[in-house]
Amino acid sequence: MLKKMEEKSVLPDNYGKLREILESSKLEDISSNFEFSYDFDIQACESLSSVFMFLSILFRYPNDDIYNTIRENASTFKDFLAEYSESNLVLPSKNEMETEYVKLFVANIGGVPAPLYSSVYTDSERLVKRDSTVRLQELMESTGFVINDDIKELEDNLYIMLEYLSHLFLSFTGCTDKKAKLKYLYAIINVTSNYIKPMFPEFYNNVNENAEIGFYKETVAILYNFIEDIDNIYKEVFDI
Repeated sequence: MLKKMEEKSVLPDNYGKLREILESSKLEDISSNFEFSYDFDIQACESLSSVFMFLSILFRYPNDDIYNTIRENASTFKDFLAEYSESNLVLPSKNEMETEYVKLFVANIGGVPAPLYSSVYTDSERLVKRDSTVRLQELMESTGFVINDDIKELEDNLYIMLEYLSHLFLSFTGCTDKKAKLKYLYAIINVTSNYIKPMFPEFYNNVNENAEIGFYKETVAILYNFIEDIDNIYKEVFDI
């Protein structure tokens, strides 16, 4: 005689409790014990996917393609930029951006002022490619996110993580599988809370103290303000 299958629990209707559960549990435990049960806003997921991708582009090396993409799409996000910025995002020359990007995020005399890697801010030795990076890589693979072979970056690079969040929210919009939705939600909460949030305010302060042009000061302020508001946004999107 077959044993009766144990019923899975629904996720809590309190966002604080949900975060506590997802941040402190392994994905396999969540999948075994819980069932996705939220009535999420598809249009909001699509909008968030676009916002996270735009933010990802802002923190990439401004080669010709990236520079032109920012220039051509900034007006599309004018309402978002106005909500999270106290001044207009003014695009400098491409040469100025390239020079500033390298000095802030890649290489500088005396060390990189504002590393883009989450592990630098969460690891006691302030090193990259730690256990947390390996766990993030595994999470990305389990949710169908693949970094192109021509991109030689670690998974916990800020722009990679922002693109990953874009991928997760876009995946929600066409998904009918509750198990997959639970994976996406788990990944969204974990990447936001355990990888991106711990970078602030130090990352924000480092950029502000070392940037010589206004663009990256404004960009990091927009991201910081947005991340500070992200729990409220998630509550609305998932109607929790």
